[in-house]
Amino acid sequence: MGDWKRAIAAFHEIGFSLDRDEFESKLIGQKTVCLLQIKGVDFRYPFDLYIRGPYSPEFTGDYYAHSQEFRDLETAVSLSSEEIETVKFLDELFQKSPSLLEIGATYALLVSQMGKSPVEALRIVKQEKGFYRDTQIAKGVSKVKEFLFEPAQKDLEWLKDEVGPMQKASIRSLRY
Repeated sequence: MGDWKRAIAAFHEIGFSLDRDEFESKLIGQKTVCLLQIKGVDFRYPFDLYIRGPYSPEFTGDYYAHSQEFRDLETAVSLSSEEIETVKFLDELFQKSPSLLEIGATYALLVSQMGKSPVEALRIVKQEKGFYRDTQIAKGVSKVKEFLFEPAQKDLEWLKDEVGPMQKASIRSLRY
């Protein structure tokens, strides 16, 4: 049994009112809970891969059973300050975009729970989400990587050395 009150608390933090009668609202809700859970905010919902990405029948049952609370964002439960920061970071990155959340959550579930390599996960996302443009897929995968995978200091230094000369050349070319 999942913790629907904590899900409402997360939605409250980002001002997202889940409407069980709107497809996009349900998609945003499912993918948001899935990504937050993968990042460590525990809602205790099992997710599996379906046609439109990660989906939890148990979470669906809860938001149908408590649709008024989800719509009105009513709960006495609070999240920790760290969890609130995580919820807001997710919202800042994805801005409740159904397509980016679907792409990102699909990629994340493939890597984190299904043991796929990043390359294999990307191939599967491109195959299964072929109705999205390649640029959307790249953006969704990039955002979920930024959300889930924090680079080590060594990685950041390598990146600075790798792209620094290109950035400087680009800035110089803009001046002319």
